[in-house]
Amino acid sequence: MNWLDIDVLTFQYFILVFARLSSMIAFTPLIGSANVPVTTKIGLSFLLSIVIFPIVYRSFPMLPEHIMMFWALMVREVLVGVLIGVIGSLMFSAVQLSGQIFGMQIGFGIVNVMDPLSEDQVSILGQFEFLIAILLFLVLDGHHVFIRIIANSYSIVPLGAFRLTEPMGREISEWLTKAFVIAFKVGMPMIFTLLMVSVGMGVIARTVPQMNVFIVGLPIQIFTGLFLLGASVMLMASLMHGYFNDMFRDIYMLLRMAGGT
Repeated sequence: MNWLDIDVLTFQYFILVFARLSSMIAFTPLIGSANVPVTTKIGLSFLLSIVIFPIVYRSFPMLPEHIMMFWALMVREVLVGVLIGVIGSLMFSAVQLSGQIFGMQIGFGIVNVMDPLSEDQVSILGQFEFLIAILLFLVLDGHHVFIRIIANSYSIVPLGAFRLTEPMGREISEWLTKAFVIAFKVGMPMIFTLLMVSVGMGVIARTVPQMNVFIVGLPIQIFTGLFLLGASVMLMASLMHGYFNDMFRDIYMLLRMAGGT
């Protein structure tokens, strides 16, 4: 394709590809962070569009002649990118929720830090687990998989073929439920152990009322929690590897539902 000789029709097709890619990048974890400059996101979207456009351009259907139909087509392309990016964001939100629950149990409920990705106050342990998940995501080439998904999405959801179906809505709602399940599964070893420590402190408080369990129990909870956090990092990595694979598989499944295949 000669980029120096582009007609209006080709430029319209390129704008539609750019709309799908830019919406995915805007909602994708890490890249879609509010801390990343908008110019960087636009530049990356433009660069990826230039790379992907010649590959998918030949299979595009005819464009509608009316301008309103063209804008409706662009909205559909944006929704495809949003669908891909939001599922990825839910996964990392689940990991962060796991750390927040654990942090409240350990006694760090008011120890918050500024999350540069969401620009919000989050639990320090939630941020720690979130950063581990981000590192695992990069090590497993998850960012490359997302780009591969958006390139393959044109064979699954052709241009203008996006449909909001009832099975897809149920699957998205199930993913919201699955995010809470993932949060508890990732933090279950620490949550359950700290629960047993709290039960033990309660038994001691009843049997030895002279002991101040509030003074003794807090250091024990902090020490036990931090020890378990360090010991369960490898377990968390193993779980996240499987959850990332499930996430990619479910994204492809949602795209097939959206494309009617």
